[in-house]
Amino acid sequence: WESYAHGPERRASAGGELVPDLRARLKQTLPPYMIPSAFVVLDALPLTVNGKVNRKALPAPDRERHEAASAHVAPASEVERIITEVWQALLGLAQVSTQDNLFDLGANSLLMVQANGRLKTALGRDLSLVEMFRFPSIATLAAHLDAVATGADGTKADARSQAADRGQDRGQQRRDALLRRRSPRERS
Repeated sequence: WESYAHGPERRASAGGELVPDLRARLKQTLPPYMIPSAFVVLDALPLTVNGKVNRKALPAPDRERHEAASAHVAPASEVERIITEVWQALLGLAQVSTQDNLFDLGANSLLMVQANGRLKTALGRDLSLVEMFRFPSIATLAAHLDAVATGADGTKADARSQAADRGQDRGQQRRDALLRRRSPRERS
């Protein structure tokens, strides 16, 4: 830990390995939701006259530059393009790769709720928050949405209408069974 605390400017200038190394170390010891989305390298912490950290004097993280695990991958489909535009607007970033984990870029549960509403409107289909948390990158979410929209036989299937049809069939079977039980009673 001393190499991270003493002379971080040397490590950052010597190849820019500080932030990726720190992120990798934190991933080994912390749950994903506790890993910061942005790191700021400082020569020293700004202090108040009392010797405490001056939080108001701390610089804001650079939201335009993020440490992506991979190179930028542009959207390949219309669904990916729509999802990318929504996340770029919510995160305030000029560029979001389809392979990046959105939580690494600064997404949180509140932004997920906002994105969910915008995506439902933009895509014109139902999308649950659970699906968004299960598929935290644009590419995986788009692939999941395409798989849901396309049935196993390759035809377009509306899962909601199929579930509604099954529910109606089950309800009709129960009504029929109830009528069959009543008719012998009424005969006697």
